[in-house]
Amino acid sequence: MKRWIVLLTIWLLSTVTLAADKPIIESKLSEVKAVPGQSISLFVTILVPTWMTQPAVFPDFDQPNLSVTLPGRSSLAVSRAIDGQTWSGVSREYLIVPLAPGTYQLPAGEIMVTYSDPDGTGELQTTLKLAPPPITVTTPKGAEGLTPFIAARDLTLTQEIKGEPEDLRAGDAFSRTVTATIEGSTVMFIPQLLDTRSPEGLAAYADTHKAADKTDPRTDETTGTRSERMTYVAEGRARGTLPAITLRWYDLDDGQIKTTSVDAIKVHARGPGALAGTSLWEKLLILAAAAVFLWLIWRWGLPRIHEFQNKRALRAEASGLAAWQRMYTACNTRNYAALLQAAGEYKCRVPSAAQSLQPALLALGAMQYGDTPASVSSAAVWRQLTQAIEALRPKAARAQQTPLPPLNP
Repeated sequence: MKRWIVLLTIWLLSTVTLAADKPIIESKLSEVKAVPGQSISLFVTILVPTWMTQPAVFPDFDQPNLSVTLPGRSSLAVSRAIDGQTWSGVSREYLIVPLAPGTYQLPAGEIMVTYSDPDGTGELQTTLKLAPPPITVTTPKGAEGLTPFIAARDLTLTQEIKGEPEDLRAGDAFSRTVTATIEGSTVMFIPQLLDTRSPEGLAAYADTHKAADKTDPRTDETTGTRSERMTYVAEGRARGTLPAITLRWYDLDDGQIKTTSVDAIKVHARGPGALAGTSLWEKLLILAAAAVFLWLIWRWGLPRIHEFQNKRALRAEASGLAAWQRMYTACNTRNYAALLQAAGEYKCRVPSAAQSLQPALLALGAMQYGDTPASVSSAAVWRQLTQAIEALRPKAARAQQTPLPPLNP
């Protein structure tokens, strides 16, 4: 009887030892509650009592509305002291970014582990069950109205303009490049930044956008960039503005909604020039024709114009028109000396008409050098003389005057 008891005790102890020597699998989330766009790390650790003779094959997770990637140096060798013995293994990190609110359960998986037998007689192989814990994702209070919802530790917008958007001619072009940089989340949250809408007369051509996520191996922090470039070509006269770009986002560090933006761009394009669309030879022919035309004007036109002006001046002097104009100007400026000279010249040209000016000229002379009653004002005498001169206005002078339209037709 005692013999059976001893054998049973030995068997139980060996069973416990074998159970204690089985590989261990652990899974842990850095966060079990998150907001859309927040990065979560899932750590999966496998330990064996000896060492792994073949690499463990970890599963790939594919879940709707979850971005699951492997950061830099995602797999690391680990060791741990268990019951006074050193166990070794490997740890794998998955970087999970939820894209929408909800409760997510990563699918269970199996990992085949091959390791050295503690007895040193060969290899052992077993299958470990992986069942990650669930993740609860909710939209933070106060950020329900963000469309699209963007959560990050930082978000910046920059733009670069190549060309002169405010000094364009038809056929000229410039480009606008807008780059969004997001930290602590994935670039998949960044919406389209530029579209082809533009002021009339300006055509827009989009380049293929560039988007990429990058993980810092030292901090496991994800940084994403999205860059879009639009080229604008002036097809004719254009004036307007390319709108500003604004993004509202939720700051994971401060728990606040913030705004980042880039300024609007003013655009001005002039219409095509007179020689637009002509070849070099056509331009040279036009320039040559213009040069010949200007030479003809200088050689034949200007002498004819001068001759016409001289004849016109002689006719004006002979008819008394020039003298009348000088007399009228002197009267308006109240230049008494110039008035007397012009009146003398007019009297020589038109003696009969000049006689009507004598009373007014005598009254003005008495006002200038003689004694006149205090009741007679200088303004009244000048006005009387102006009326007398206007009554003698030649027909040619009347033709040169353009009558004003009535104030109240």
